[in-house]
Parts: sequence; structure tokens; C-alpha cells
Amino acid sequence: MLRVVPIVLMLLASGAYGMVASAGPRAESRSSSPVGQGKIQQAADIGAGRAIVSEISPDLIRKALQKHLESQWGRRVKTVQVTVLDPAEPVTVPGGTVEVQVVPNPTEDSPGRRMFHVEAVTNEKSRKTIQVMADITVMVDAVVTTRFLKVDEPIEETDLKTVAIRVHQVTHPFVIDQAEVIGKSASRPLPPDTPLRLVFVKSPMVIKKGDRVVIEARRGGLSIRASGVTKSSGQLGQTIMVANVDSGRELRAKVVAPSLVEVEF
Repeated sequence: MLRVVPIVLMLLASGAYGMVASAGPRAESRSSSPVGQGKIQQAADIGAGRAIVSEISPDLIRKALQKHLESQWGRRVKTVQVTVLDPAEPVTVPGGTVEVQVVPNPTEDSPGRRMFHVEAVTNEKSRKTIQVMADITVMVDAVVTTRFLKVDEPIEETDLKTVAIRVHQVTHPFVIDQAEVIGKSASRPLPPDTPLRLVFVKSPMVIKKGDRVVIEARRGGLSIRASGVTKSSGQLGQTIMVANVDSGRELRAKVVAPSLVEVEF
């Protein structure tokens, strides 16, 4: 027994039991055995027999992609869901602390299955590019109708609600702000739960066919008024036909206010 003790002490002193340092917290990675790829950062302890490498998990890549796309698409969407298809296993990179960065690609601006390039940057400033295949799902808060709306029927706040729907384009056509349609009227019949688009609504008719209106003619400081009857309905700014009650003459007039139209002379 007396001869064994010095041998054990000698092994400890010679560094036969190497130490492997852990990767930094930003990488959410762990140390593992060397794989012989790229530049390897050696352990700080003199006599350490192993190198530091880090593993980048698919979940870390997913979080980086999701943050990147949410920043890129802004308020146009409500949520972005990312499913990483490849790589399916952790990717090993040499070094300790690792930061994952998504390489911007302005030519791709849509959900679905997409290819991304992600860079793993170590605290040694070395870089490794990872090719990533991911499925991107995008949801928006779309404004939908709560009841059946007839053509030209005014739209009120109680006629609307907001629901989450999946879209296949970030530049989707759906209305996401109720203020854009409240006070307008339906341009077509709208059943309940219809996701609204701006083409489905129009400015309300402030003058209807057969209304009695004031016909006003202006030139400089001169103003002449007469009574008229509309021959068609009209929105603000729209040109309609009106008939002068006194002369029976029909004129083209611009709708400037409820019950008021303007002609040029």
C-alpha cells in the first residue's frame, strides 16, 4: 500500500484528469468532447487534455428565427410560429460562449417552408454558418362581421369582432383595425364571420336618390343657390346628377355635405 500512494499522487499532479469549461449562458449550450472541426478553443487550465465545444440546439435556433421574423414583420402580424425541420439534432461548434444570428434575406418575405442561414459566433470571433429549414406559420387579428350586413348598410362597432386567423402572405388583404371600417358601409352582402377586406366596404352614401338638396353655384365671391332633387345616390366628393326644381334642368353636381351639392358655372 505504501508504494501505491505516490503513483496516485503522481497521476493527479501530471494532469491526467483534464477539465472542460462550460459554454456561456447566451448560447444555452453545454460542453462536450472534441469533434475535430474548425478552430478549437483550449481549456484555460494548463495541462487540460480536452477542448471546449458547444452545442446549438434546434430550440435555440427556433428562438433566434422567431425573434428575427417578429422584428422584420412588425405590427402586420400578431404571432409568428417557427418549427425547425433541419437540423433536427444539436449542432456542435468549437468555442465557449456562442451567439446565434440570423442572416437577413430581403427577397423572402412570406410564411411557409423556408430556408434560412444562421451564423454561430463564438467569443473567439469565429463563425460557423448553419443552413436551416423551417416551417413558418403567421397569425393575424382579423376584423370579421358579427351579423349579416346588406349592401349600403352602415357598419357600427357592434357589427364587428376580432379573431385570429392564419395567413399565407405577410402582405395580407385583411383589415386588422376596426377603426378602418367603422362608419363605412358594406359594398356587397357580408354574411356573419366574414373576414373584412377594404374592398368589401365603401364610404357611406350621404345623399340618396330622390333627396331634396340645395344646389350651390360659386364663382369668386358670388354664390347662387337653388333647390334640387337628386337623380342618384352619392358619397362625399362624388359627382351625381341633380334636377333643378324650378327649371327642371338636370345638372352634374359634386356632393360636398349631406343635403348640399355644388355645381360649376
